[in-house]
Amino acid sequence: MDHSPFQDSLENTVSGMAMGCHALQWNGYELIVYKALWGELVLSLLGGQVLLFRPAGEKPLLWLTEKPAGAPAAIRGGIPVCWPWFAEHPEKPELPKHGVARTARWQIDDQHVDDAGGRWLMSPERSLCDGIQLQLEITVAGAELSLALTTTNGSDQPLAVTQALHSYFAVSDSRETEILGLADCRCLDKVQGMQPGVMPSSLRFTAETDLVVEQADNSEAVVLIDHGWKRGLRITKRGGGSTVVWNPGAAAENIGDVGMDQVARFVCVEAARTRFFDDQTLAVGATQTLATSVSVLPYPQRDQLE
Repeated sequence: MDHSPFQDSLENTVSGMAMGCHALQWNGYELIVYKALWGELVLSLLGGQVLLFRPAGEKPLLWLTEKPAGAPAAIRGGIPVCWPWFAEHPEKPELPKHGVARTARWQIDDQHVDDAGGRWLMSPERSLCDGIQLQLEITVAGAELSLALTTTNGSDQPLAVTQALHSYFAVSDSRETEILGLADCRCLDKVQGMQPGVMPSSLRFTAETDLVVEQADNSEAVVLIDHGWKRGLRITKRGGGSTVVWNPGAAAENIGDVGMDQVARFVCVEAARTRFFDDQTLAVGATQTLATSVSVLPYPQRDQLE
């Protein structure tokens, strides 16, 4: 399956740029583009969000919608930062889904880029919670992309927080993919009203899928096998006991920036701390980091989990 017109447009724009760092305006969003020998990276200052990562010689690892709502709305695709709550607010459902970080304006505090990769430190321009410090570290090492979201409670009260790095991975067709590495993990099926279950050895996407999986911190990697593009993605996480797997299937018809024409182009595998499988309380003076990474594997690569 070809890339969507929207993603092709952004990719083509970046491909035509010279090596180096460039500012780019796109649908009202301020983007920063980095192009180097290792590949291409695009960051959005709205949300502190990685939108594009394409290692040299590879297809993009991340998917973006072809129907963006435009600034200042959240951007669907890339790796949104969901914080300080994930999904619906547990007590105030009228509040924005997935928290306030993904629609806040962020800044780049520090950066270093060379021929082997780069490291960027980002933070919200304004505090999102009184006394709470939030920082996102983005690292590229060759063909691997890593993110680490760190929360420090400098207030005088414990903080209730859930969070996720909501990665949208680009695929040829979700129906031609499978997920390995979650076998026998407990899960809750949101489509079935949070019905408990156990994960299979191989998960296929044949219908709407929305699973919260209990996956131990620093456990084995999840591998996303794409039979259409004949590649694997190795996805790791640390700092959280939950992994969320999502593709809206037929429900995409009612999601304006997805739709049935785009739903098969991505699969979400998210590093998360949820109210179901994680401690929600961050004590006074404590620091917590949620991290994830993704890299390309040869096809097939089932033995990565053995």
